[in-house]
Amino acid sequence: MPLVRACGDDVVGGRMGIFEWMEQTRLSIFINESSSLFGFAGFLCVHTLGLSLLAGVNALVSIRLLGVASTIPLQPLKRLFPYMWLGFILTLLSGAGLAMARASSLLTNPILIIKLVLVVVGMGIMWRMEKTIFNNPAGFDEARPGNAKILAGAELVLWFFVLTLGRLIAYKLAIFE
Repeated sequence: MPLVRACGDDVVGGRMGIFEWMEQTRLSIFINESSSLFGFAGFLCVHTLGLSLLAGVNALVSIRLLGVASTIPLQPLKRLFPYMWLGFILTLLSGAGLAMARASSLLTNPILIIKLVLVVVGMGIMWRMEKTIFNNPAGFDEARPGNAKILAGAELVLWFFVLTLGRLIAYKLAIFE
């Protein structure tokens, strides 16, 4: 028995593809067709807010780790990580809604796929940065930064590309055809 049963003229052979099914959920229809601010515009605003928290606060911490504004103590920046995680959650939830609403075109878009891979890598680096630098029981010795500067530089580059790729998603046809 199929996971999803559908009826109507839109179904070919009694089954609907997963992307088409996603686009026909109530949430997707609401996002695509609602004139409410909680529809597409709302999801896009939440996505932008989440990315701003995630990438913006991450940039602040990374720039500090690279040695800029070295008079600012590093350890208090640990308190910024919950804001980055909140930004990730907002981005994940709103991005899932936006992707579901246009699954057929977005989830086959190579630009989005690359963006998602970079987000996974960036989140892994952020988690490692939090654990090895800010939650290290031995503390962080700025005189011997080890791989902290490498992690910080990688984060800046990754989030730059994530944000740039996010903008380029809308231009898939101009880029690939």
